[in-house]
Amino acid sequence: MPVSSTITTSTNKTNSSTEQTNTIIKNNENSNQSNIGANIVLIGAPGSGKGTQSARLADRYQICHISTGDLLRHAAQDRTSIEGEKIRKTLEAGHLVDDDTVMSLIDKNLNKSECRNGVLFDGFPRTIKQGEQLEELLESKQKRLDAVLEYDIDDNLLKQRILGRLIHKPSGRTYHEEFHPPKQPMKDDITGETLERRSDDTTDTLGARLNTYHKQTTPLIEFYCQRNLHRSIDASQHVNEVSKQSFQFIDELRQESRDSVRSSETNSEKSQLEDVIPSKLKALTTPLDMNTNRLSNNFLFIYNSVTSVLRDRGII
Repeated sequence: MPVSSTITTSTNKTNSSTEQTNTIIKNNENSNQSNIGANIVLIGAPGSGKGTQSARLADRYQICHISTGDLLRHAAQDRTSIEGEKIRKTLEAGHLVDDDTVMSLIDKNLNKSECRNGVLFDGFPRTIKQGEQLEELLESKQKRLDAVLEYDIDDNLLKQRILGRLIHKPSGRTYHEEFHPPKQPMKDDITGETLERRSDDTTDTLGARLNTYHKQTTPLIEFYCQRNLHRSIDASQHVNEVSKQSFQFIDELRQESRDSVRSSETNSEKSQLEDVIPSKLKALTTPLDMNTNRLSNNFLFIYNSVTSVLRDRGII
């Protein structure tokens, strides 16, 4: 084969490969672009894996992550504001911060630029009242929830997960006696320092937390089921499988939500047209009706006159 022909063939293959690569990149960009934006609520007991999934969901949909616990702790550190001081004293006393204060903190965070694509609510709302307040807040900003995911897991497995947790406090490294044990019992792999358990990782404390969780969330789940926003995921599965199902449910519910909005807008426009068209037609047809009546009367007058003349002359 001549050299020039070889070069041409090679160039064509290279161009074809480049075009295919560019097409793939473009498709991926379009796919990533379509993923942006969602408003999500995560429900799950302590140890269900909400923390891991929150990070993955926030990254996929490019939305901000709001944890009311983090918001309250951050606000409590602000000793220059009345609200911060109030929150700090409430938390130090071991009491729950009132709903209005929590909603105020959420409202302020929704206005931040990082939340422009949407938001992931981690562990909030906890009650139906909070759920209703959140709906009102989102509606005031012309937004709505797309999905509510519940990470469901058996209490006994949760206890096994949580009660076996070990922590190296200086570094924050975590271990688990069964699922991720240290190389040496109760020793950090890096420093060899002693590992500890969280002070609230006890059977009694965990049992009380789980009872409170179920008591609060059972009616809340029903609240979101009625709105067709709730989906339950088996959180005992591998973390990647939980993520996969989370993405799938959110994409489906988000599309349903968008279709519903389009349908409502179409019906609204149709209703407005139905209200406008009859009045316009009435305005248009009234003069025509008047002209038609006038023509009919004139025709009858002429017809009767001609008929009378013809009858007088014996023609008919």
